[in-house]
Amino acid sequence: MKKLIILAAVAGLLAACAVGPNYRAPETAPAVLNNAQSPAFTAQSPEAVWWQEFGDAELDGLVGRALADNLDLRAAIDRVKAARAVFVERNLDYAPHVPLDGAYSHSKEQEPGFGTNRFNIQSDSLGIDATWEIDLFGHVRRSVEAARADLGTERANYRDAQVTVAAEVARNYFELRGVQKRLEVARENLDSEHQTLELTQLLDEAGRGSELDVQRSRARLKATEATIPPLEAAEKQADYRLAVLLGKRPGTLDQELRPAVVATYAKPLPIGDPAELLRRRPDVRAAERELAAATARVGLATADLFPRVNITGFIGFLSGDVGRLFDTSTGGDARAWSVTPTVSWAAFDLGTVRARLRASEAQSDAAAANYEKVVLTALEDTENSLAAYSARQAQLKSLTEQTVASRRAAELAATQYREGVADFLVLLDAQRTQLEAEDSMAQAETAVNVSVVAIYKALGGVGQPASDDTAARLARAP
Repeated sequence: MKKLIILAAVAGLLAACAVGPNYRAPETAPAVLNNAQSPAFTAQSPEAVWWQEFGDAELDGLVGRALADNLDLRAAIDRVKAARAVFVERNLDYAPHVPLDGAYSHSKEQEPGFGTNRFNIQSDSLGIDATWEIDLFGHVRRSVEAARADLGTERANYRDAQVTVAAEVARNYFELRGVQKRLEVARENLDSEHQTLELTQLLDEAGRGSELDVQRSRARLKATEATIPPLEAAEKQADYRLAVLLGKRPGTLDQELRPAVVATYAKPLPIGDPAELLRRRPDVRAAERELAAATARVGLATADLFPRVNITGFIGFLSGDVGRLFDTSTGGDARAWSVTPTVSWAAFDLGTVRARLRASEAQSDAAAANYEKVVLTALEDTENSLAAYSARQAQLKSLTEQTVASRRAAELAATQYREGVADFLVLLDAQRTQLEAEDSMAQAETAVNVSVVAIYKALGGVGQPASDDTAARLARAP
Protein backbone atom coordinates (compact mmCIF):
# COMPACT_ATOMS: atom_id res chain seq x y z
CA MET A 1 0.00 0.00 0.00
CA LYS A 2 2.85 2.36 0.81
CA LYS A 3 4.37 1.70 -2.60
CA LEU A 4 1.07 2.47 -4.30
CA ILE A 5 0.76 5.77 -2.43
CA ILE A 6 4.30 6.75 -3.44
CA LEU A 7 3.59 5.78 -7.04
CA ALA A 8 0.43 7.88 -7.11
CA ALA A 9 2.26 10.89 -5.68
CA VAL A 10 5.05 10.61 -8.24
CA ALA A 11 2.47 10.25 -11.04
CA GLY A 12 0.69 13.37 -9.86
CA LEU A 13 3.90 15.38 -9.92
CA LEU A 14 4.78 14.17 -13.38
CA ALA A 15 1.30 14.92 -14.67
CA ALA A 16 1.87 18.57 -13.89
CA CYS A 17 4.49 18.61 -16.65
CA ALA A 18 2.26 18.10 -19.67
CA VAL A 19 4.00 18.22 -23.03
CA GLY A 20 2.89 20.50 -25.85
CA PRO A 21 2.12 24.23 -25.87
CA ASN A 22 0.39 25.85 -22.91
CA TYR A 23 -2.46 28.05 -24.10
CA ARG A 24 -2.33 31.81 -23.71
CA ALA A 25 -5.27 33.91 -24.85
CA PRO A 26 -4.41 36.29 -27.70
CA GLU A 27 -3.60 39.83 -26.64
CA THR A 28 -6.07 41.92 -28.60
CA ALA A 29 -6.16 45.70 -28.39
CA PRO A 30 -9.48 47.23 -27.26
CA ALA A 31 -11.82 48.35 -30.01
CA VAL A 32 -11.72 51.96 -31.17
CA LEU A 33 -14.86 52.88 -33.11
CA ASN A 34 -14.44 55.98 -35.24
CA ASN A 35 -18.11 56.31 -36.12
CA ALA A 36 -19.10 56.20 -32.45
CA GLN A 37 -17.91 59.81 -32.11
CA SER A 38 -20.99 61.03 -34.01
CA PRO A 39 -23.53 63.15 -32.07
CA ALA A 40 -26.05 60.42 -32.94
CA PHE A 41 -24.50 58.22 -30.19
CA THR A 42 -23.84 58.46 -26.49
CA ALA A 43 -21.56 56.38 -24.27
CA GLN A 44 -24.34 55.87 -21.73
CA SER A 45 -25.44 52.28 -21.16
CA PRO A 46 -28.74 51.29 -22.79
CA GLU A 47 -31.75 49.83 -21.03
CA ALA A 48 -31.38 46.51 -19.18
CA VAL A 49 -32.47 44.86 -22.42
CA TRP A 50 -31.73 46.85 -25.56
CA TRP A 51 -35.09 46.34 -27.29
CA GLN A 52 -36.77 48.22 -24.48
CA GLU A 53 -35.12 51.38 -25.86
CA PHE A 54 -37.99 51.52 -28.39
CA GLY A 55 -40.71 51.64 -25.71
CA ASP A 56 -42.87 49.15 -27.64
CA ALA A 57 -44.71 46.69 -25.41
CA GLU A 58 -45.56 44.40 -28.34
CA LEU A 59 -41.90 44.13 -29.32
CA ASP A 60 -40.90 43.44 -25.72
CA GLY A 61 -43.37 40.57 -25.53
CA LEU A 62 -42.33 39.06 -28.86
CA VAL A 63 -38.63 39.06 -28.00
CA GLY A 64 -39.25 37.60 -24.55
CA ARG A 65 -41.33 34.76 -25.98
CA ALA A 66 -38.78 34.07 -28.70
CA LEU A 67 -35.94 33.79 -26.18
CA ALA A 68 -38.03 31.24 -24.29
CA ASP A 69 -39.40 29.16 -27.17
CA ASN A 70 -37.16 29.58 -30.24
CA LEU A 71 -36.15 26.19 -31.64
CA ASP A 72 -32.63 27.28 -32.59
CA LEU A 73 -32.06 28.18 -28.95
CA ARG A 74 -33.36 24.80 -27.82
CA ALA A 75 -30.89 23.09 -30.15
CA ALA A 76 -28.09 25.34 -28.85
CA ILE A 77 -28.95 24.40 -25.26
CA ASP A 78 -28.76 20.72 -26.19
CA ARG A 79 -25.33 21.25 -27.71
CA VAL A 80 -24.22 22.86 -24.45
CA LYS A 81 -25.53 19.84 -22.54
CA ALA A 82 -23.64 17.48 -24.82
CA ALA A 83 -20.39 19.46 -24.46
CA ARG A 84 -20.78 19.53 -20.70
CA ALA A 85 -21.28 15.76 -20.60
CA VAL A 86 -18.08 15.25 -22.62
CA PHE A 87 -16.19 17.57 -20.27
CA VAL A 88 -17.41 15.66 -17.20
CA GLU A 89 -16.40 12.37 -18.84
CA ARG A 90 -12.91 13.63 -19.67
CA ASN A 91 -12.48 15.10 -16.20
CA LEU A 92 -13.25 11.69 -14.66
CA ASP A 93 -10.24 10.24 -16.51
CA TYR A 94 -8.04 11.72 -13.78
CA ALA A 95 -9.40 9.05 -11.41
CA PRO A 96 -9.33 5.25 -11.81
CA HIS A 97 -12.25 3.61 -13.60
CA VAL A 98 -13.66 0.94 -11.31
CA PRO A 99 -16.37 -1.27 -12.82
CA LEU A 100 -17.95 -4.24 -11.02
CA ASP A 101 -17.16 -7.51 -12.82
CA GLY A 102 -18.68 -10.94 -12.37
CA ALA A 103 -18.18 -14.05 -14.52
CA TYR A 104 -19.13 -17.73 -14.53
CA SER A 105 -18.09 -20.36 -17.04
CA HIS A 106 -18.87 -24.09 -17.32
CA SER A 107 -17.66 -26.38 -20.09
CA LYS A 108 -16.97 -30.08 -20.89
CA GLU A 109 -13.70 -30.96 -22.57
CA GLN A 110 -12.13 -34.21 -23.78
CA GLU A 111 -9.26 -35.60 -21.75
CA PRO A 112 -5.87 -35.44 -23.44
CA GLY A 113 -4.95 -38.52 -25.49
CA PHE A 114 -7.16 -40.81 -27.57
CA GLY A 115 -9.76 -41.59 -24.96
CA THR A 116 -13.37 -40.55 -25.11
CA ASN A 117 -13.77 -39.49 -21.52
CA ARG A 118 -14.80 -35.87 -20.97
CA PHE A 119 -14.48 -33.76 -17.82
CA ASN A 120 -16.16 -30.59 -16.48
CA ILE A 121 -14.32 -27.27 -16.25
CA GLN A 122 -15.90 -24.61 -14.06
CA SER A 123 -14.69 -21.20 -12.95
CA ASP A 124 -16.29 -18.26 -11.16
CA SER A 125 -15.17 -14.73 -10.35
CA LEU A 126 -16.71 -11.71 -8.67
CA GLY A 127 -14.97 -8.47 -7.86
CA ILE A 128 -14.03 -5.02 -9.03
CA ASP A 129 -11.59 -4.13 -11.77
CA ALA A 130 -9.70 -0.87 -11.76
CA THR A 131 -7.95 0.87 -14.65
CA TRP A 132 -5.96 4.03 -14.15
CA GLU A 133 -3.82 5.93 -16.61
CA ILE A 134 -0.89 7.63 -14.97
CA ASP A 135 -0.83 10.92 -16.81
CA LEU A 136 2.94 11.20 -17.17
CA PHE A 137 2.95 13.42 -20.25
CA GLY A 138 -0.40 15.21 -19.99
CA HIS A 139 -2.55 13.06 -22.30
CA VAL A 140 -5.48 13.25 -19.86
CA ARG A 141 -4.81 16.85 -18.92
CA ARG A 142 -4.81 18.04 -22.53
CA SER A 143 -7.99 16.12 -23.32
CA VAL A 144 -9.68 17.80 -20.34
CA GLU A 145 -8.44 21.20 -21.51
CA ALA A 146 -9.83 20.58 -25.01
CA ALA A 147 -13.20 19.46 -23.61
CA ARG A 148 -13.38 22.51 -21.34
CA ALA A 149 -12.65 24.81 -24.29
CA ASP A 150 -15.27 23.02 -26.42
CA LEU A 151 -17.78 23.62 -23.65
CA GLY A 152 -16.84 27.31 -23.63
CA THR A 153 -17.35 27.42 -27.39
CA GLU A 154 -20.86 26.01 -27.15
CA ARG A 155 -21.77 28.39 -24.36
CA ALA A 156 -20.57 31.32 -26.49
CA ASN A 157 -22.48 29.93 -29.47
CA TYR A 158 -25.63 29.78 -27.36
CA ARG A 159 -25.13 33.39 -26.34
CA ASP A 160 -24.60 34.33 -29.98
CA ALA A 161 -27.82 32.53 -30.88
CA GLN A 162 -29.66 34.55 -28.23
CA VAL A 163 -28.35 37.82 -29.67
CA THR A 164 -29.26 36.72 -33.19
CA VAL A 165 -32.79 35.62 -32.27
CA ALA A 166 -33.55 38.87 -30.41
CA ALA A 167 -32.22 40.92 -33.33
CA GLU A 168 -34.14 38.87 -35.92
CA VAL A 169 -37.40 39.29 -34.02
CA ALA A 170 -36.89 43.05 -33.73
CA ARG A 171 -35.83 43.42 -37.38
CA ASN A 172 -38.79 41.44 -38.72
CA TYR A 173 -41.14 43.28 -36.39
CA PHE A 174 -40.05 46.69 -37.68
CA GLU A 175 -40.10 45.49 -41.28
CA LEU A 176 -43.65 44.24 -40.72
CA ARG A 177 -44.73 47.61 -39.30
CA GLY A 178 -42.95 49.37 -42.16
CA VAL A 179 -44.80 47.32 -44.78
CA GLN A 180 -48.07 48.01 -42.98
CA LYS A 181 -47.29 51.74 -43.07
CA ARG A 182 -46.50 51.57 -46.79
CA LEU A 183 -49.80 49.76 -47.37
CA GLU A 184 -51.61 52.52 -45.51
CA VAL A 185 -49.89 55.16 -47.65
CA ALA A 186 -50.70 53.30 -50.87
CA ARG A 187 -54.36 52.83 -49.94
CA GLU A 188 -54.77 56.47 -48.92
CA ASN A 189 -53.26 57.61 -52.21
CA LEU A 190 -55.46 55.12 -54.05
CA ASP A 191 -58.54 56.72 -52.46
CA SER A 192 -57.27 60.16 -53.50
CA GLU A 193 -56.68 58.97 -57.04
CA HIS A 194 -60.19 57.50 -57.20
CA GLN A 195 -61.49 60.97 -56.37
CA THR A 196 -59.26 62.49 -59.04
CA LEU A 197 -60.55 59.99 -61.61
CA GLU A 198 -64.14 60.88 -60.73
CA LEU A 199 -63.29 64.58 -61.05
CA THR A 200 -61.73 64.15 -64.52
CA GLN A 201 -64.76 62.16 -65.65
CA LEU A 202 -67.13 64.89 -64.42
CA LEU A 203 -65.09 67.62 -66.10
CA ASP A 204 -64.96 65.63 -69.33
CA GLU A 205 -68.72 65.17 -69.28
CA ALA A 206 -69.14 68.90 -68.64
CA GLY A 207 -66.90 69.76 -71.56
CA ARG A 208 -64.19 71.28 -69.42
CA GLY A 209 -61.85 68.28 -69.56
CA SER A 210 -60.76 65.62 -72.01
CA GLU A 211 -60.68 61.86 -72.48
CA LEU A 212 -56.90 62.09 -72.33
CA ASP A 213 -57.06 63.37 -68.75
CA VAL A 214 -59.46 60.57 -67.81
CA GLN A 215 -57.15 57.86 -69.17
CA ARG A 216 -54.08 59.42 -67.56
CA SER A 217 -55.89 59.48 -64.24
CA ARG A 218 -56.96 55.86 -64.65
CA ALA A 219 -53.40 54.81 -65.54
CA ARG A 220 -52.05 56.56 -62.42
CA LEU A 221 -54.69 54.83 -60.27
CA LYS A 222 -53.86 51.38 -61.69
CA ALA A 223 -50.13 51.97 -61.14
CA THR A 224 -50.79 52.67 -57.45
CA GLU A 225 -53.16 49.73 -57.23
CA ALA A 226 -50.44 47.42 -58.61
CA THR A 227 -48.12 48.26 -55.69
CA ILE A 228 -50.53 46.86 -53.10
CA PRO A 229 -50.44 43.05 -53.73
CA PRO A 230 -46.61 42.78 -53.30
CA LEU A 231 -46.83 44.77 -50.08
CA GLU A 232 -49.60 42.49 -48.80
CA ALA A 233 -47.43 39.47 -49.57
CA ALA A 234 -44.46 41.07 -47.75
CA GLU A 235 -46.72 41.71 -44.74
CA LYS A 236 -47.69 38.05 -44.55
CA GLN A 237 -44.09 36.91 -44.95
CA ALA A 238 -42.91 39.07 -42.05
CA ASP A 239 -45.85 37.86 -39.95
CA TYR A 240 -45.06 34.22 -40.70
CA ARG A 241 -41.35 34.70 -40.02
CA LEU A 242 -42.08 36.15 -36.59
CA ALA A 243 -44.31 33.19 -35.76
CA VAL A 244 -41.55 30.72 -36.63
CA LEU A 245 -39.00 32.70 -34.60
CA LEU A 246 -41.35 32.29 -31.63
CA GLY A 247 -41.55 28.53 -32.24
CA LYS A 248 -45.08 28.71 -33.60
CA ARG A 249 -46.76 27.81 -36.86
CA PRO A 250 -47.13 30.49 -39.56
CA GLY A 251 -50.37 32.42 -39.17
CA THR A 252 -50.56 32.04 -35.40
CA LEU A 253 -49.83 35.73 -34.86
CA ASP A 254 -52.20 37.14 -37.51
CA GLN A 255 -54.61 38.74 -35.04
CA GLU A 256 -51.91 39.89 -32.65
CA LEU A 257 -49.90 41.65 -35.37
CA ARG A 258 -52.67 43.66 -36.96
CA PRO A 259 -51.52 47.11 -38.18
CA ALA A 260 -50.29 49.45 -35.48
CA VAL A 261 -48.22 52.63 -35.34
CA VAL A 262 -44.62 52.40 -34.14
CA ALA A 263 -42.41 55.31 -33.23
CA THR A 264 -39.20 55.98 -35.12
CA TYR A 265 -36.08 56.14 -32.95
CA ALA A 266 -35.19 59.82 -32.83
CA LYS A 267 -32.79 60.47 -29.97
CA PRO A 268 -29.06 59.91 -29.33
CA LEU A 269 -28.48 56.16 -29.23
CA PRO A 270 -26.83 54.82 -26.04
CA ILE A 271 -24.20 52.24 -27.00
CA GLY A 272 -22.13 51.88 -23.82
CA ASP A 273 -18.32 51.80 -23.81
CA PRO A 274 -17.04 50.95 -27.33
CA ALA A 275 -13.78 49.60 -25.83
CA GLU A 276 -15.78 46.67 -24.41
CA LEU A 277 -16.96 45.57 -27.87
CA LEU A 278 -14.67 42.57 -28.36
CA ARG A 279 -15.31 41.31 -24.84
CA ARG A 280 -19.06 41.48 -25.40
CA ARG A 281 -19.16 39.83 -28.82
CA PRO A 282 -20.05 36.14 -28.33
CA ASP A 283 -18.66 35.17 -31.73
CA VAL A 284 -15.25 36.54 -30.70
CA ARG A 285 -15.47 34.56 -27.48
CA ALA A 286 -16.39 31.41 -29.42
CA ALA A 287 -13.44 31.88 -31.78
CA GLU A 288 -11.09 32.33 -28.81
CA ARG A 289 -12.38 29.13 -27.20
CA GLU A 290 -11.96 27.26 -30.50
CA LEU A 291 -8.34 28.39 -30.54
CA ALA A 292 -7.91 27.16 -26.95
CA ALA A 293 -9.34 23.75 -27.89
CA ALA A 294 -7.08 23.49 -30.96
CA THR A 295 -4.03 24.37 -28.84
CA ALA A 296 -4.94 21.68 -26.31
CA ARG A 297 -5.25 19.11 -29.10
CA VAL A 298 -1.71 19.94 -30.22
CA GLY A 299 -0.61 18.94 -26.70
CA LEU A 300 -2.77 15.82 -26.96
CA ALA A 301 -1.08 14.82 -30.22
CA THR A 302 2.35 15.61 -28.73
CA ALA A 303 1.65 13.33 -25.78
CA ASP A 304 1.12 10.43 -28.20
CA LEU A 305 4.86 10.59 -28.98
CA PHE A 306 5.57 9.34 -25.44
CA PRO A 307 4.67 6.12 -23.63
CA ARG A 308 1.36 5.79 -21.83
CA VAL A 309 1.36 3.97 -18.50
CA ASN A 310 -1.75 2.22 -17.21
CA ILE A 311 -2.30 0.28 -14.04
CA THR A 312 -4.98 -2.37 -13.98
CA GLY A 313 -6.00 -4.27 -10.90
CA PHE A 314 -8.52 -6.73 -9.54
CA ILE A 315 -9.81 -7.44 -6.08
CA GLY A 316 -12.50 -9.97 -5.35
CA PHE A 317 -13.08 -13.73 -5.39
CA LEU A 318 -11.92 -16.46 -7.78
CA SER A 319 -12.93 -20.09 -7.56
CA GLY A 320 -13.36 -23.21 -9.66
CA ASP A 321 -16.42 -24.10 -7.64
CA VAL A 322 -19.31 -21.67 -7.45
CA GLY A 323 -20.34 -23.14 -4.13
CA ARG A 324 -17.02 -22.18 -2.57
CA LEU A 325 -16.73 -18.71 -4.16
CA PHE A 326 -17.08 -16.93 -0.81
CA ASP A 327 -15.38 -19.62 1.26
CA THR A 328 -12.63 -18.03 3.34
CA SER A 329 -11.61 -21.18 5.27
CA THR A 330 -7.98 -22.16 5.37
CA GLY A 331 -8.12 -24.75 2.64
CA GLY A 332 -10.45 -22.96 0.23
CA ASP A 333 -9.83 -19.24 0.46
CA ALA A 334 -11.19 -17.73 -2.82
CA ARG A 335 -10.10 -14.18 -2.13
CA ALA A 336 -7.83 -12.74 -4.82
CA TRP A 337 -6.18 -9.54 -5.98
CA SER A 338 -3.82 -8.45 -8.71
CA VAL A 339 -1.99 -5.33 -9.88
CA THR A 340 -0.70 -5.13 -13.45
CA PRO A 341 1.17 -2.12 -14.83
CA THR A 342 1.23 -1.83 -18.63
CA VAL A 343 3.14 0.44 -20.94
CA SER A 344 2.02 1.26 -24.48
CA TRP A 345 4.10 3.26 -26.93
CA ALA A 346 3.92 3.81 -30.68
CA ALA A 347 7.68 3.24 -30.91
CA PHE A 348 7.55 1.76 -34.41
CA ASP A 349 4.72 3.98 -35.67
CA LEU A 350 6.00 7.42 -34.75
CA GLY A 351 5.68 8.60 -38.35
CA THR A 352 1.90 8.29 -38.08
CA VAL A 353 1.91 10.08 -34.73
CA ARG A 354 4.04 12.93 -36.09
CA ALA A 355 1.70 13.27 -39.07
CA ARG A 356 -1.24 13.66 -36.67
CA LEU A 357 0.78 16.20 -34.70
CA ARG A 358 1.46 18.26 -37.85
CA ALA A 359 -2.26 18.17 -38.67
CA SER A 360 -3.10 19.39 -35.15
CA GLU A 361 -0.59 22.22 -35.43
CA ALA A 362 -2.05 23.27 -38.78
CA GLN A 363 -5.56 23.23 -37.29
CA SER A 364 -4.31 25.37 -34.41
CA ASP A 365 -2.79 27.88 -36.86
CA ALA A 366 -6.10 27.95 -38.76
CA ALA A 367 -7.98 28.61 -35.51
CA ALA A 368 -5.61 31.50 -34.73
CA ALA A 369 -6.19 32.99 -38.19
CA ASN A 370 -9.94 32.54 -37.78
CA TYR A 371 -9.82 34.36 -34.44
CA GLU A 372 -8.09 37.35 -36.04
CA LYS A 373 -10.63 37.32 -38.87
CA VAL A 374 -13.56 37.25 -36.44
CA VAL A 375 -12.10 40.23 -34.56
CA LEU A 376 -11.71 42.23 -37.77
CA THR A 377 -15.18 41.24 -38.95
CA ALA A 378 -16.64 42.34 -35.61
CA LEU A 379 -15.00 45.76 -35.96
CA GLU A 380 -16.14 46.07 -39.59
CA ASP A 381 -19.69 45.02 -38.73
CA THR A 382 -19.92 47.55 -35.92
CA GLU A 383 -18.42 50.44 -37.88
CA ASN A 384 -20.78 49.73 -40.79
CA SER A 385 -23.84 49.63 -38.55
CA LEU A 386 -22.89 52.91 -36.84
CA ALA A 387 -22.27 54.63 -40.17
CA ALA A 388 -25.53 53.32 -41.59
CA TYR A 389 -27.52 54.62 -38.62
CA SER A 390 -26.12 58.15 -38.98
CA ALA A 391 -26.82 58.11 -42.71
CA ARG A 392 -30.37 56.81 -42.20
CA GLN A 393 -31.13 59.57 -39.72
CA ALA A 394 -29.92 62.22 -42.16
CA GLN A 395 -31.91 60.64 -44.97
CA LEU A 396 -35.07 60.52 -42.87
CA LYS A 397 -34.76 64.21 -42.04
CA SER A 398 -34.60 65.16 -45.73
CA LEU A 399 -37.42 62.81 -46.70
CA THR A 400 -39.64 64.19 -43.96
CA GLU A 401 -39.20 67.70 -45.33
CA GLN A 402 -39.81 66.42 -48.87
CA THR A 403 -43.03 64.71 -47.79
CA VAL A 404 -44.39 67.86 -46.17
CA ALA A 405 -43.65 69.87 -49.31
CA SER A 406 -45.07 67.23 -51.67
CA ARG A 407 -48.33 67.01 -49.72
CA ARG A 408 -48.75 70.77 -49.90
CA ALA A 409 -47.92 70.76 -53.61
CA ALA A 410 -50.51 68.04 -54.26
CA GLU A 411 -53.17 70.03 -52.40
CA LEU A 412 -52.41 73.19 -54.42
CA ALA A 413 -52.36 71.30 -57.71
CA ALA A 414 -55.74 69.71 -56.98
CA THR A 415 -57.27 73.09 -56.16
CA GLN A 416 -55.84 74.75 -59.24
CA TYR A 417 -56.97 71.89 -61.49
CA ARG A 418 -60.53 72.08 -60.18
CA GLU A 419 -60.49 75.82 -60.82
CA GLY A 420 -59.11 75.28 -64.31
CA VAL A 421 -55.89 77.20 -63.57
CA ALA A 422 -53.47 74.27 -63.79
CA ASP A 423 -53.07 71.55 -66.39
CA PHE A 424 -53.92 67.97 -65.41
CA LEU A 425 -50.30 66.93 -65.88
CA VAL A 426 -49.36 69.25 -63.04
CA LEU A 427 -51.83 67.49 -60.74
CA LEU A 428 -50.71 64.06 -61.93
CA ASP A 429 -47.06 64.85 -61.29
CA ALA A 430 -47.82 66.30 -57.85
CA GLN A 431 -49.77 63.18 -56.81
CA ARG A 432 -47.02 60.87 -58.07
CA THR A 433 -44.39 62.87 -56.18
CA GLN A 434 -46.47 62.77 -53.01
CA LEU A 435 -46.91 59.00 -53.18
CA GLU A 436 -43.21 58.42 -53.81
CA ALA A 437 -42.21 60.77 -50.98
CA GLU A 438 -44.57 59.20 -48.44
CA ASP A 439 -43.54 55.69 -49.45
CA SER A 440 -39.85 56.60 -49.22
CA MET A 441 -40.37 58.16 -45.81
CA ALA A 442 -42.11 55.00 -44.55
CA GLN A 443 -39.16 52.93 -45.76
CA ALA A 444 -36.68 55.36 -44.19
CA GLU A 445 -38.46 55.19 -40.82
CA THR A 446 -38.22 51.41 -40.95
CA ALA A 447 -34.57 51.61 -41.97
CA VAL A 448 -33.75 53.80 -38.94
CA ASN A 449 -35.28 51.32 -36.52
CA VAL A 450 -33.66 48.36 -38.27
CA SER A 451 -30.32 50.22 -38.09
CA VAL A 452 -30.71 50.48 -34.32
CA VAL A 453 -31.27 46.72 -34.18
CA ALA A 454 -28.17 46.15 -36.33
CA ILE A 455 -26.07 48.30 -33.98
CA TYR A 456 -27.09 46.42 -30.86
CA LYS A 457 -26.53 43.10 -32.61
CA ALA A 458 -23.08 44.26 -33.75
CA LEU A 459 -22.28 45.35 -30.19
CA GLY A 460 -22.94 41.79 -29.00
CA GLY A 461 -26.37 42.40 -27.56
CA VAL A 462 -25.12 45.07 -25.15
CA GLY A 463 -27.50 45.23 -22.23
CA GLN A 464 -29.00 41.83 -23.06
CA PRO A 465 -29.27 39.94 -19.75
CA ALA A 466 -27.19 36.81 -19.26
CA SER A 467 -27.48 36.29 -15.48
CA ASP A 468 -30.45 33.97 -15.92
CA ASP A 469 -28.89 32.26 -18.93
CA THR A 470 -30.22 28.74 -19.20
CA ALA A 471 -27.05 27.53 -20.86
CA ALA A 472 -24.96 29.05 -18.09
CA ARG A 473 -26.87 27.05 -15.50
CA LEU A 474 -26.70 23.88 -17.56
CA ALA A 475 -23.03 24.23 -18.42
CA ARG A 476 -21.51 25.64 -15.25
CA ALA A 477 -18.03 24.15 -15.13
CA PRO A 478 -15.10 24.41 -12.71
